[in-house]
Amino acid sequence: MRDARQLLSEVDARVLLGLPKGGAVPDESTLSADAEAIVTQNLALAREVEHLGEQGLLLSPVWESNAGVAQARMAVRPPSFRTRYFEPEGLEVLRDSEAIDAVVDVVPWMMDDPVGAAVALDDTLRAWRDDTAPVRSLGVAMKPHTRLLSLLLADVARKGAAGLDTLEWLASLGVPIAELRDDGDPSEDEIRASMKANLRAMWDDERGWMRAAFTRRS
Repeated sequence: MRDARQLLSEVDARVLLGLPKGGAVPDESTLSADAEAIVTQNLALAREVEHLGEQGLLLSPVWESNAGVAQARMAVRPPSFRTRYFEPEGLEVLRDSEAIDAVVDVVPWMMDDPVGAAVALDDTLRAWRDDTAPVRSLGVAMKPHTRLLSLLLADVARKGAAGLDTLEWLASLGVPIAELRDDGDPSEDEIRASMKANLRAMWDDERGWMRAAFTRRS
């Protein structure tokens, strides 16, 4: 099987991530403030559209751009997917300063390597992507890094809710973790093994949610 990186051009990767070429990397304070704003607005909008859950629609936390203005899209997903961002399992991660610091720290790497970033985040993008679902304008300007940042937040919340810790999350993105470990942390091999086990369990749970929802509708 060909390496996934070989199947994706830089242009396509930048489109997926909403990253214009040559965009400057924001400083940490800007990224932290923008991350907080994205989460706050997603949670507020999710409460506003919660009634649409009766129709099988959930808010996707991954922002899109429409002529430079941010918009959010709904997605056809079973209610259990709310735990991946909007309920305590995911919210606990989004309120963890260590997790948000990790998100901020990887943004420069991802902006520098959009193909690697797109490959690493494709699974979470597909988990929330529903091109046929309705959209809602958020009325705020999209910055060059906004979509990427919203996707990273969705990724860390989803994987954290599924049991991955910060080092396992970084490993799942392909970030070298050798120099990030403290003396008391598990070995690299142990971190990667645990990461893979937790990802398999996450995928199994989500497939089960989808199968159960489809069976009930049938």
